[in-house]
Amino acid sequence: MKYTPPILLIHGGAGDWSKRDSEKGLREIKNALNRGYEEFKRGSAIEAVVEAIAYMEDSGAFDAGIGSVKNAKGEIEMDAGIMHGNTWRVGAVASVRVKNPIKEALRVMLDGKHVLLVGNRGEESLKEFLGNSQGGDTVGAVALDEQGNLVAGTSTGGISGKYPGRVGDSPIPGAGYYATPRVAVSSTGIGEIILRVLPAKEVDILVSMGFSIEDSIRSVINKVTEMFGKGNIGMIGIDSKGYAYAYYNTVGMARGVKDKNNEKSFVFEGEI
Repeated sequence: MKYTPPILLIHGGAGDWSKRDSEKGLREIKNALNRGYEEFKRGSAIEAVVEAIAYMEDSGAFDAGIGSVKNAKGEIEMDAGIMHGNTWRVGAVASVRVKNPIKEALRVMLDGKHVLLVGNRGEESLKEFLGNSQGGDTVGAVALDEQGNLVAGTSTGGISGKYPGRVGDSPIPGAGYYATPRVAVSSTGIGEIILRVLPAKEVDILVSMGFSIEDSIRSVINKVTEMFGKGNIGMIGIDSKGYAYAYYNTVGMARGVKDKNNEKSFVFEGEI
């Protein structure tokens, strides 16, 4: 479906939302949409993506920020990444312990010296967050502003009981997120599968060949389903013309979109 910029499309993870607090998830998706969209008044698609994700990190309703699941040692290790498609700038962090990993990823991108930084670098204590995990899913956002900037970002606490130091798809460009002058995409699901396929980059390749964002995302997810079965991936994306789409092969995916004229949010069925 085509929307009128500025456009913000977000997700709160693809998974089995029938076993989670779907009402809270939907409520927080709506709040994150409004919080991120406010940033278009003051900034660009970068600020909209970062603030929408930061809100979800702070909500405790998702597997990100204070809602992050714990690893096998009972510790929290979080990953996040952001990419500005028009300039190909990328920033990412992995296995960090900070309140808002997406803001740390933004700092890496703005600094420009590196793409991905891993591990503790004098982060604040997360003792106040321990025990707040809600067992939700990864969060992400994509945006297109009125100046044509395309931005994608993703943030996660990973998978429950993971080995310490495990890094999933969320901080890896082309896997958990990807943005170019053509498209911005954010992925969610099982990182070990997503890392094998690099679905976010595959969507951009298909769009560059002339396929629509809808056909591209659907084709990539169908490919993953054929290879690994259902229940492992969801994606959202916006192209440079303002077309946005969300698709998943799981029980549900919390997601929402907002532009100048409309706002839609869903956890289960619903067309974006």
